[in-house]
Amino acid sequence: MLRIFICPKCFNYRIVSRKPDATCFHCGARLYKSDLDYVDYIEMSMAERLKYKEKFIERMKLIKDNMDNYYTEQEMKK
Repeated sequence: MLRIFICPKCFNYRIVSRKPDATCFHCGARLYKSDLDYVDYIEMSMAERLKYKEKFIERMKLIKDNMDNYYTEQEMKK
């Protein structure tokens, strides 16, 4: 089974066949498994892949902001 991964740092895609996890060839970061199936990925146009990547970047920024806010709140409670 082929899996589609995406890098949380440089946002490059990687297709992996045997490993349940993967490392980015570009920056060395641990990759996140995307919710894309291989067949869906290969049928996507470049514009659709870019749109998926942009949504992923937005989600990652939102998660980071939420975590930063959480840690700030925890520090203020001390």
